[in-house]
Amino acid sequence: MEHYVTEFCEIELYTQYVIITINEDVNFTLNEASIIRDKLRSYYKSNDFIMISHRKYHYDFSSEVYKKGQLNNMKGLAIVSSSDTERDKAIIEQPLYGKSFTFFSTIEEAKSWAESFF
Repeated sequence: MEHYVTEFCEIELYTQYVIITINEDVNFTLNEASIIRDKLRSYYKSNDFIMISHRKYHYDFSSEVYKKGQLNNMKGLAIVSSSDTERDKAIIEQPLYGKSFTFFSTIEEAKSWAESFF
């Protein structure tokens, strides 16, 4: 496992999945997504992986990230939050992501799903 911390997020890279936690009150745009995408390209190269978005904190999110910020080898997206508001946001986001998309209440559930995906 590799671990990175930026000014706007925390990234935990595992063999089959990555866990990304965006910091509170960040305005998450294509610029921030590009920084994460570069880390993912470097780590996973052409290997398939799942992204787990651990939404512990409130932050603003640009839908442009879904339209222009995806990697071909990212095979699924799990949103993790215990917040009903985050679940409602995920329902709105789901149509923007054309691959496997799911929502979990705990990080352990998301990890289990990611591991069973392959």
